[in-house]
Amino acid sequence: MKRRPALISLLILSIGLAVGMAVKRMYFTDPESSVQQADQTNKTQQELIDESSIKAEDIELVQGQQGALSWKLLATSAKYNQGQGLVGVERPQLTAFYGEDRKEVYVRGDRGIVDQRKDNLTLYENVGGRFGDMELEAKEMEYLGSAEMVYLKGGVTVRRPDMTLTADTVEINLATRQMLAAGNVVALLASNNLEGTPFKE
Repeated sequence: MKRRPALISLLILSIGLAVGMAVKRMYFTDPESSVQQADQTNKTQQELIDESSIKAEDIELVQGQQGALSWKLLATSAKYNQGQGLVGVERPQLTAFYGEDRKEVYVRGDRGIVDQRKDNLTLYENVGGRFGDMELEAKEMEYLGSAEMVYLKGGVTVRRPDMTLTADTVEINLATRQMLAAGNVVALLASNNLEGTPFKE
């Protein structure tokens, strides 16, 4: 019997806390800040960059880990959204280094977006580049530095001395050099015995 008053008191306290929290949310949260946060979440990266007032010409961005350079990017102009860590670039040229032997990837495009916080880069329009003995062309390329992955999208062409491959999308693991193609895949293999092959150096 002595426990009942204690249980009733706990029940009243719990109900009071719940009502208090509901009242606080309804009357004391700033609706403008909630709307601003929702707006920031719903905006695309390009929209966030377009709002930025920080601009620069002829820039070089670098990213590194543990004292080693991961990548560097040259661009003719840039817009920087400091709050989101996003940089919109024009005429970007990316040189990335990966693996213990510091192999190099070079890619260029008409424009791009750099997400410094996630160590990601996306290049758009007339994307082209090279990775070892491979030449790459696509409408869009996404480079994930931390995962050492490259994703090519839209009218992708990959050329190697022994093969030309076209596809809608191509995924390349830079560490293992494995390539996965999907969508309208066509591969043209070149024989090393053919004297006139355009793939021979």
